[in-house]
Parts: sequence; C-alpha cells; structure tokens
Amino acid sequence: MSNKFLAIDIKHDLLTAIVFTVDAKVMHIIDQTMVTVAARPLEEALMELSQKIDCQEAFCHIALEAESFFYRNLLLPFTDTKTINKILPFELEENTPVKIDRLLIDAMIAREGKQKSQIIAAMIDRDLLATRLATLQALGIDPEAVTISGIPTALRLTHTPDLPADFLLLTLDLQRATCILVRSGHISLIRPLVFDPGLQAGFHVDLDSKSIMVFRPENIENTFQVLCIAIQQTLQSVFHARELAVYLSGPVGALPGIVDRIQTGLGGICQSCTLVSAVPSVMDSLVLPFMPTQDEKWLSGIMEDSVNLGWQITKNWKGFNFRKEAFATRKSFTDSRTLAFAIVLPLISVVLLSILYLWVDYTKLLKKQSELNAQIHAVFTETLPEITRIVDPLQQLQVKIRETRQTTMNKDGTLPAMTILDILAEISANIPETLDVRLARFVVDDTGLRLKGTTDTFNTVDAIKKGLEQSPAFGNVEISAANLDAKSSKIRFELKLTMKGV
Repeated sequence: MSNKFLAIDIKHDLLTAIVFTVDAKVMHIIDQTMVTVAARPLEEALMELSQKIDCQEAFCHIALEAESFFYRNLLLPFTDTKTINKILPFELEENTPVKIDRLLIDAMIAREGKQKSQIIAAMIDRDLLATRLATLQALGIDPEAVTISGIPTALRLTHTPDLPADFLLLTLDLQRATCILVRSGHISLIRPLVFDPGLQAGFHVDLDSKSIMVFRPENIENTFQVLCIAIQQTLQSVFHARELAVYLSGPVGALPGIVDRIQTGLGGICQSCTLVSAVPSVMDSLVLPFMPTQDEKWLSGIMEDSVNLGWQITKNWKGFNFRKEAFATRKSFTDSRTLAFAIVLPLISVVLLSILYLWVDYTKLLKKQSELNAQIHAVFTETLPEITRIVDPLQQLQVKIRETRQTTMNKDGTLPAMTILDILAEISANIPETLDVRLARFVVDDTGLRLKGTTDTFNTVDAIKKGLEQSPAFGNVEISAANLDAKSSKIRFELKLTMKGV
C-alpha cells in the first residue's frame, strides 16, 4: 500500500481534495485544491481537479454528495451484520422510489440491543455510481472506498472526547444542506435539504480571494428562516423536542453571523451552536507543511469534509462503503502478489512439513525393516547353521524344506502320511507358547517318537503332555521320565508319543 493518501469530497457545487501522509499519528498535508462545479458537467470539474493535484500512486477514498443517496431507518430483530445485509433488500423493497434491483445498499447500526438493531440504510443508483467510478478511473483515480459526504465529519465528532452524546451536524454547502443526527454517540438520521433554491442569496466561492461571497445579501435572513423550518420539521418526526448541540460545517457555515442565525432560527431545539472547526479534537494534530504562504489560504469550512475523510482513512472509522458487490475494488498486481505470498507461503510450509514428516516416517520404516531382516537372518542361521551365504532367506528355506521332504520319501518315491516336518509342526502347534520349555532331543522310529527336554516345573511337564494329547496326529502320550536336575534346578523329562494308526 502507498504511504500517500488522497481524499476527495464531491459535492453538487464544489469539489475539494487533499493529498497527505501520516507520520506518528500526525497528518501532513502535502497538497490541496478546490474546484467549483457551477453550471458545467461534473466530469469537466473532476478533470480540472485531477490536473490541479497529484492523484497518482495514492491510496484514495472519495465521498459523494448526500443528495445522491436515499435513506431509510429500520428496526430489525437481528444483530448479526451478515444477516442484516441479507434481509435489507427484502425490507426495503416496498419503500424505495425505484426498483430495489437498481440500488446498491449499505447500512450502519444506529443502535444495537441484545436481540434487535436500529439500522440506517443508504442506497445509491447503481448506474450513477458506475458512471462516477468510470469517470474517476479514466482520470487514473480508483478509490478504495466510496462514502457519503458529511459522514466522516460526523464520525470525527463521535470520536472526539467530551462532546455530548446527542447532537446535530448541519453541513451548509453553497446550494444544499445536510442534517446528520447523532444519538447516543451513533449516527441515527441523515437528511439532505434544499438550501438557497434558485440562488436567492447566491452563495459562491470567489477563486481570486478564495473566500465565500454572497450575490444578494438582503435575502440571507429569509434563506435561513426557510432552512431552519425544514430542519425543525425533519427533527420533529424522529426526535422528541429535546435541546441539541448543533455543529456547523461547510463553506457557508463558516461565514460570519451564520452561527447566530441558526441558533435563533432553531429556537428551543438548539442548545448551542458551534463551528466544527472550533471543536478541539484530532484536528489539533493536523500539520500543513505548505502553510503559511502569501498566496495560499486554508479555508477550514471548505476543506473540512475532505480533511475529515482523510482522518477516516487513517483512523479506520467504520462508516458507509459502496465499493462492494460488483463495485468492489480490483486488487492491483502488488496486492495480488502480496495475497499470493500470504496464501502460497503457508502452503509451502505445510508441504515441507509433510515431506519432513514422511521422510522421518520412511527412515523409521527403514530402521524397522533392517531390524526385521537381522532377526530373519538370526533365525535362519540358527535353523540352518551349515549355510553361511544368505541371499534370500525365504527362498533358501523353501529349497531346504523341499530337500528334507525328498529325504523322507518311501522307497517307492512317495511321501509318508506324515513327514518329519509335519510332526514338528504338530508338536509346535500343541505346546502352548507361554510354557518355559526347551526340546533337546527328537527321535523317530517305526512305533512313534521320543522327546527329551528341560522345563521349569513338573506341572509344566503335565501341561506339555495334555497339549500334545489334543493333537489328532498322536494316539498316546506318556511321560517316560521326569527328574530334577540338581545342577540347573530344571526338570528333565522324556515323553513317548505313539502315532495314530501305528
């Protein structure tokens, strides 16, 4: 993101813009301009503004005139923002001047309870917004956010300590006025009002002196009387006759005598009337490096809304933003690259960790395989000590088994009903593995076989006998001898087994 910021406030009759940087929470304005619209097309005024100020490579927000939006206040039984955004089009469908599909909607929560919310919804014609954005983009300006003129100033006041929780912000432009009512520290009402219709008083900006002038000052009193009546009627419909602090902003609001006229015109509704520029706040941190000079004049009333839009950018005050849905900003190559890094780097980390895990697991398996091979070789060597060269233990053992079977063949070349290997397998299967037994001698003759060995107890000898009796291969099992060996404390035993059918 660029460290340079651009804030453009677009009104019906006047455009203002500032370029600034922020250092240690201090705003350093490096460029500023204002452009009058008068009777010419807005596109022409925007082109002049882009030529008078450096708009390139700046993080930009814009504010559009309040009268370009429609406003509705709703009470909804939801507090979740996603649910509110989904239900708003259905709630507003019957209360909009045009078809709801033509409007882009955004909302702010005016007051929130445990199970319900008071919502202020703002809507703008999609075609109008598309035209404005296309004009700006053609001039090399692609704003990150689009809000409503006057809202950033109201947010600045709500974030200013020691101000009342309820107040009215009245923005007086050359031919329009905007009322923003704040209750309990939250914006609860926005109403654009007609001001000085037909240029009865004729407020205008004198570019030579950079000041506000009046063509017909004799009509000022009547102009403000009509305005104050309109404000009273607007407030009476939503606010029960309570005294309010009133804050004035806008170019006309800063003219001498206007504060007194508003306070007198609003009567009992107005508790006090103060210029926004006179309120101590974060504006005290504003630094104007190009000021003061002999040919530059800073008009706080004119530039105030663009400056407060700048503060909303840096302070991240939550307000309206109509860069959403089809109008959402497209990520630049730098942003896309940053996002790609943010996604790809964790993925690469996961892949590398997975590879590391698989390698460790593979190494463990290789170690286990090596241990098993060593055990196989040990068993093979113990079973066939005469074979010293081990190539394939399984195949070599199979060959040895076939050779052993050949040696047990009858004279006619046939294998007997049970071979030596079969007998060994039968003995091994019927002696429980849990017994401590070691067979030392194995003798086979025509009548049967004799087993000699050692074990730990006489009971074990009985257990061996009972186990072998369970075999279908043996018809009778007898204990021929069972004696205690004095030297080893082991039981020496001899079993005589008779083969079935013998």
